[in-house]
Amino acid sequence: MTAEVHSFQAEVQQLMNLMVHSLYSNKEIFLRELISNASDAVDKLRFEEITNHNLLKSDKENSISIRMDKENSILFIEDNGIGMSKDDLMNNLGTIASSGTKKFLEKLSEQDKKDSNLIGQFGVGFYSAFMVAKKIIVESRSAHGAPAYKWTSLGDGSYTLEESAKETRGTLIEIHLKEEEKEFIEDWRIRGIVKKYSDYVTYPIFLIETKEDGQIEETRLNKSTPVWARNKRENKPEDYQELYKQISMDWKEPMLWEHISVEGLVPFNAVIFVPTEAPFDLYTRDNHGLHLYVKRVSITEKCKELLPEYLRFISGVVETDELPLNVSREILQQNNKLPQIKKQIIKKALSSLQHLSTSDNEKYLKFYQTFGAVLKEGFHFDYEQHESLSELIRFKSSKTGKEGWVSFKEYIERKAEGQKEIYYLTGPNFESVERSPHLEDLTSRGIEVLFLIDPIDEWFIMSYAKHGEFNLKSINKGDLDLTGVGKENEEEKKNEEKPVEELVGLLDLFRTKLSDEIKEVKISKRLRESACCLVADENGMTAHMERIMKATGQGMGGVNKRILEINPSHSLIKNLADRKNKGTDDTTLSEWVEVLYETALLSEGSPVKNPGTFAKRLTKIMEMASNK
Repeated sequence: MTAEVHSFQAEVQQLMNLMVHSLYSNKEIFLRELISNASDAVDKLRFEEITNHNLLKSDKENSISIRMDKENSILFIEDNGIGMSKDDLMNNLGTIASSGTKKFLEKLSEQDKKDSNLIGQFGVGFYSAFMVAKKIIVESRSAHGAPAYKWTSLGDGSYTLEESAKETRGTLIEIHLKEEEKEFIEDWRIRGIVKKYSDYVTYPIFLIETKEDGQIEETRLNKSTPVWARNKRENKPEDYQELYKQISMDWKEPMLWEHISVEGLVPFNAVIFVPTEAPFDLYTRDNHGLHLYVKRVSITEKCKELLPEYLRFISGVVETDELPLNVSREILQQNNKLPQIKKQIIKKALSSLQHLSTSDNEKYLKFYQTFGAVLKEGFHFDYEQHESLSELIRFKSSKTGKEGWVSFKEYIERKAEGQKEIYYLTGPNFESVERSPHLEDLTSRGIEVLFLIDPIDEWFIMSYAKHGEFNLKSINKGDLDLTGVGKENEEEKKNEEKPVEELVGLLDLFRTKLSDEIKEVKISKRLRESACCLVADENGMTAHMERIMKATGQGMGGVNKRILEINPSHSLIKNLADRKNKGTDDTTLSEWVEVLYETALLSEGSPVKNPGTFAKRLTKIMEMASNK
């Protein structure tokens, strides 16, 4: 029979030209695509066998085989799947049909760069073989019994079709390699590619080699059922540890793992891992995600759509049969099944961490010291998980000391009598907040204050202002009225009895002298030992937040004025008020006012505008005091 000559559809010819000219640098993926196609063909056969008992039989198990003719530089890939008829060959290999070739080309022109990940994402996987081939021959016989046909192309814009003598069902692809691509005829190269991309393909992948003595040796290249697809009881801890090291490239054992098997509308299997140590790029990494498999074929090693950024320290594997093998990045982003899988993974991950916190608190605190700040990002991005996340976060506090930690649950259990709010103080580190004057009244009453000292905490608190029935209250913002909360003390009673009239003159002097620096001057209810402190408005920006914004180049513009609170019971304040009431020169008192304001700046961690002037004022005041 004379071979029929056909031309490729225009877009396919354009695609072939791109392949022939080796546009892509990662050429090895052609084998992944051909194996995926072969696996899909066997899947189709098994499905049809359920209802059609007249399909051609095969004398060997469902499998995929690879063999090489090194002398002639030919690579063979064969399967005994559903096979193709003459029309199938024309529709699948000669036209766009449903392959998406046109869309592939549009995407390629948008990117204008080499991107081997595009191959296979639009159903053009077969054509990728022309990156390494000077000629491809496809012989296929449909399991439905139609005559076998041979498809041949040099990648030059046309192909021939003729009958074939192939008797068995399935497809045999014969790749005649280009001179410069002979590495793909080496068994070590084939083994490596199969392990990298197709290690968990459902069907056996055999490498068939002819030894020097003429014996045929058949070696299985891919593994059996992967860890995540087996029943949990069948796996040993070593199985999970080996999988973790394989996918994470981390030589240390994981801190914990969770094996997930979900049935229902979107069934999937997964194993997720929490590392023992943070990766070096934890706060800058943009390549987080889980390794996604579809029907045992590796689709992408970093699928961001399966993992939120606040869990970016987690690594793992997810497999589902609910996505097409040729799924693209664009389709991943639009697929409505991935959010359902993601939701389940988040739920399981947070549940696993919660279990660790109750079963092994010491181990959990090691985790939290490493990843706690990242976990808090979830309060901003994932409102749905607020309750679960709130059970996982921990804080330093005025009662834990530098080495201890407290949870919201523990804080509430030991709250003071009459306490209806959760009090916190933000700052750059433990030492700075531990010595803050804002703590004085609360400490004297036995009220615990949470120390929010992670850089993320200022944003965390914006997204989580209430825990259960307790509002979170900053002790350096707005008014702080602790009447009836905690232990009453004599100092509180003295403050209530202190005549405000005695301080009017001094307060006016503060307002006049510091009008450019502060918003208001008030009598403080939060100070016991310090003379004064600065606080922000209830809805204003704290000094710590202001410093963070400036450090990140996000200054708010204008002046962020705060309120100066003075302690009416402090001896220095009483003395200054007395001197003001007796008519002491305002110029002299102004030196004291300036120094008090600047010491308030220093106590909150803010710099004084002119350190030299501050030093001179302080020296002058010390000199005056020493002469008395």
